[in-house]
Amino acid sequence: MEKVKKRRRRMAVLIVFAAILVWVGGCATGQSMGLSALVSMEDKETAVEGDSVVGGVVEGNTNGSDADEIPKDSNKDQGTDEQTKNDGSNPYKGDPDEDISEETLNPDHNEKRVALTFDDGPDTRYTTAILDILKEKGVKATFFVVGTQVERHPDILQRMVDEGHEIGNHTQTHKDLRTLSKSQIISEISETDNAIEEVLGFTPSIFRAPYGALSKKVMNVLHEHDRRHVGWTVDTRDWAGTSVSDMRDMIRNETKPNGIILMHSFGGKHIINTVNMLSGAIDDLAEKGFTFVTIDQIPE
Repeated sequence: MEKVKKRRRRMAVLIVFAAILVWVGGCATGQSMGLSALVSMEDKETAVEGDSVVGGVVEGNTNGSDADEIPKDSNKDQGTDEQTKNDGSNPYKGDPDEDISEETLNPDHNEKRVALTFDDGPDTRYTTAILDILKEKGVKATFFVVGTQVERHPDILQRMVDEGHEIGNHTQTHKDLRTLSKSQIISEISETDNAIEEVLGFTPSIFRAPYGALSKKVMNVLHEHDRRHVGWTVDTRDWAGTSVSDMRDMIRNETKPNGIILMHSFGGKHIINTVNMLSGAIDDLAEKGFTFVTIDQIPE
């Protein structure tokens, strides 16, 4: 113990002596130097080796001066939300006192966009009434069309595109694709593609399965044909006769940023409720600050 104490005293004397020398030298040159400069490089290297290093900076730095940059979003072009991890952790490693919102990490994450989507058309009754309302409101929507309906009403399909709406494939005959063979699934998609292309001169890249019914086989076919499947976040169940007031309440209360609302423009007498509800629902969403977009502007 006595040897240890002597060693410590010698070390203290040396440090004080070195500090006096450094101070004298610093005064001579008009510069100042802190005691931290006396820490040996060996000690610094040992500290770095013992810590986790991210991007060349010791992880856990909280002074903000050498904080990591916000990670690049490799999926930005696809609009995915990889900046905020699924477990809720925040990849930002900057000043803990700095106010970093989720909008800063990913500007698209909480942007109040919503896509109105309509299935099963076109027809000359409900679809045209819906198009009239959308035109009056200055809102663009997405229509997932059925091939047999396109063949009956090509002029309505053309009107959709002329007025700035997006078109998606909803199969040729609206069958549950899970019950079909691979070749039958391909036929349902390709026949609708052909019907659309004959009218518009192009085929859509987005697809919605009838009833939203998917299986591994269906998804494999879509992947092979480079089709994006589009689901929904709010199901109005308009086909089942949901009342105008209930649908408005549902849309107003359940729509979140980047929401997709499922409605129909053909498929039964209850779709009249969709027509009667639509204008009010658009007003409700606009009052809540939502911007109306087509599916191509909603992240996958």
